[in-house]
Amino acid sequence: MKRAALLAVWAASIPAQPLTARSALEVEGRSVNLAQALEGEVPAALRRALEARPLATGLKAGETRTLGRAQLLSAWRMALGVEAERWPVRLPERLTVTRAGGEPAAPTLAKEAELALRAELAGECERLALQPERNEIKAQLPPQGVRLAARLPAAPALARRMAVWLDVFEGPELYGSWPIWFQVSCLRPVYRASRAVAKGEALSAANAEQTLADWTEARPLSSLEGMAAARDLAAGTVLRLADARPAARVRKGERVLARLSSGAIRLEVGAEALGDGAIGQLVYVRRERDQSVFKAIVVADGVVDVL
Repeated sequence: MKRAALLAVWAASIPAQPLTARSALEVEGRSVNLAQALEGEVPAALRRALEARPLATGLKAGETRTLGRAQLLSAWRMALGVEAERWPVRLPERLTVTRAGGEPAAPTLAKEAELALRAELAGECERLALQPERNEIKAQLPPQGVRLAARLPAAPALARRMAVWLDVFEGPELYGSWPIWFQVSCLRPVYRASRAVAKGEALSAANAEQTLADWTEARPLSSLEGMAAARDLAAGTVLRLADARPAARVRKGERVLARLSSGAIRLEVGAEALGDGAIGQLVYVRRERDQSVFKAIVVADGVVDVL
């Protein structure tokens, strides 16, 4: 049977008596309807009709909303249709609806966010320290039926400050999303100068040693192989990317082996480097025999390929 037919059946058999709605109501769930606000017994068919028309949805734990009389009357008429006039109802000037409180969200969110960030950075840091920043989250979480999902970028960039977003679901519906910020310290093995190092000097175990440093402050140098000091370095300086550059394999004024290829023909001649160059860099060389100048690419220590 349709709703109107059902309502007509019980309306004809039960004397209509005025119904009264409360002015304040506490609910457990995310929504509220007029059936919950009515005092006394409510006929089953009337209750079903009212429950099908929520007054408010998406209530958070501990949240309070106020609904005016006009809104209540509109909901009553929409729920009952033509039968609304057959059921007199006393509605308050305003209905205050409060969802029962739960637990503070901040501690739970911070704990879940820290677990997620630690798992993400576990393979990157030898020693990891996370300090949650003070947050202004005042929300409460329902006491049950809640699921948390942490969101991080697929490959988050290591930084001094990092955030984890927490999506909170109540059943299948999104309850809310909040960011949790952390101060991050990530110690990893790096190199530091074991003595003063002059600009251009090759970096090796003879002038650098391993230690631990925080990778969130700057990007330390991860390997000494093929690198030279880009500036004068004091003893104890933690070597960062900006402190090093590829070591020169050819130096200005030094004799180099210049290789020339043309099809199947390959020649090797002596030449003088007119500038410094690391592997893969372009330098000019001067042939010893006739002082001709050529462009060449550095391919190994003291070896260049003429272009």
